[in-house]
Amino acid sequence: MRRLLRLALPLPLALAALAAPAAASTPRLTYGANTYAYQSSYGEPGLSIGRAGAVYVTTPGDGGAVLAKSTTQGRTWQKLPTVRPPAGSPQSQTSGSDSDVAVAADGTIFIGDLAIDGIEVSRSTDGGKTFPQQTFVAFSADREWLAVDGPHGENVYLAWHELATGTMLVATSHDRGKTFSPPHTIYTQPLTGAESAHNGSSIGQISTDGRGNVYVVFGVTRLSTTDTTNGVPPISTIKIGISNDFGDTWRDVTVNPGADDANYGNFWMASAVDRGGNVWVTYSGSIHKGEPLHVYLQGSRTHGNTWTKQYRVDPPQGNALFGWVAGGAPGVAALAWYRTEAADKDSSTAKWVVQTAQVRGLLGGSPHVVRGTASSHYVHIGGICTLGIFCGVLPGSSPDRSLLDFFKVAVDPAGMLEVVWSDNNRPGGNPKTGVGFARQNGGPSAYSITG
Repeated sequence: MRRLLRLALPLPLALAALAAPAAASTPRLTYGANTYAYQSSYGEPGLSIGRAGAVYVTTPGDGGAVLAKSTTQGRTWQKLPTVRPPAGSPQSQTSGSDSDVAVAADGTIFIGDLAIDGIEVSRSTDGGKTFPQQTFVAFSADREWLAVDGPHGENVYLAWHELATGTMLVATSHDRGKTFSPPHTIYTQPLTGAESAHNGSSIGQISTDGRGNVYVVFGVTRLSTTDTTNGVPPISTIKIGISNDFGDTWRDVTVNPGADDANYGNFWMASAVDRGGNVWVTYSGSIHKGEPLHVYLQGSRTHGNTWTKQYRVDPPQGNALFGWVAGGAPGVAALAWYRTEAADKDSSTAKWVVQTAQVRGLLGGSPHVVRGTASSHYVHIGGICTLGIFCGVLPGSSPDRSLLDFFKVAVDPAGMLEVVWSDNNRPGGNPKTGVGFARQNGGPSAYSITG
């Protein structure tokens, strides 16, 4: 449906070396034992943490949005009932394609579940036990994202990629998800419209500062980008849709114009807002054709109107994919990604870990990064293909898309990073793609200004 349809070994010394900055012998962010929100085969986990510390993870599957909850900082998990559309409804036949979760300040939970003809938004006020309020937003849709603000989740923002034309849209609710506005296009620049029509688009995570400013990062293809080595021209420009009135009107700004041979579609972009209202954007890819894939970060202290230069967060060697970002203290960004030291991300022998970082000082021009490894083992061995339906078809590409297209990081109330990822190389040899989890237990809090 999408534009680009998308031996566990105890190796503490190897993983420490893999994760460490060049000037350090060990990572400064450390993590507790890995656990699994789901033991069955699921992928693309969404993550949201309530103010009281309850952790919610969702993935698509089982005919709806699969949901798990932890009240023990991820040490133990409870699998909650799958959130499905009403039985017998038309969307119940095609639901469970994509999902997302967002938790309001009072603990109210919102779940998004994709069907082929729209998106079901469900609301729970009892910790995820039941979702009696369900609202269906009918539209040709793909890859939806959710955000929420207000003390009780008064404002709900639903972003998605229109299936037929690639138009990027947001519908807003100001009554806790009971009703939604007609879709708003998130860009107004004529050039952006032309670029979207040129080769579609790639919509990323929606975020909000709770003060009326809402952001959706997305990728488009420059009009001068025509290389079809990977089947279709790659995403070569990063932009952001901005609303300053709680999602009711939108305009777009260019974050990184890229180059004709850039490729930033590996895979979803993500945005976040820190406690100072600064906006962060991350994406993974190559600045020029043939170069390794890295995770890049850019920040804005002007509500998205101007941006820092791109900053590579992962180490220079190897490849990094699926970057995600969360906001910490003013000027602090927290990130996670998959990383391998292999020169070829499609190599059948590539060994992947989940790496994380806190970045400070980028807004002032003096970035400082502290890294760590969240996974206690290699979470995947082999290639990670990001070419969707072209995986294994184009010469040299890996057929392995088993990890799907993204995973997430969030900052908990104590300022510790919590990460969920798709893991199909679990200790014990379990072949299913479980949803791995780790919580930071050492190193600086993301809510500290220094560290």
